[in-house]
Amino acid sequence: MARQDDFYCEEIISGKTPVKKLYESDNVLAFRHTMPSYKVHIVIVPKKHIADLVSFTDDDLDILNEILKVARDLAKGLDKTNGIRLVTNMGKFQNSSHLHFHLIVGEKII
Repeated sequence: MARQDDFYCEEIISGKTPVKKLYESDNVLAFRHTMPSYKVHIVIVPKKHIADLVSFTDDDLDILNEILKVARDLAKGLDKTNGIRLVTNMGKFQNSSHLHFHLIVGEKII
């Protein structure tokens, strides 16, 4: 069940906030960040509500595996010159209570 502060379930996965989708399946969605902090800033989320990295169960491993495959495939098409990072946050660093990964290139632009 999604929490009230779950931007991804409430806005993105529901379709309420439109995004530029880069990948979509029954389980995973990858899209351009709605307010990017980097020149390339992609967000990858499970469509199933999972609060954070330590909250997924063994039953969710297929979803996590798909997320990593999507990150790999998207990263293959990015310029690695300025570095690429795949990041997830938890606790006070997590702005939305939904597991999500940022695929980012280079330094912050804002």
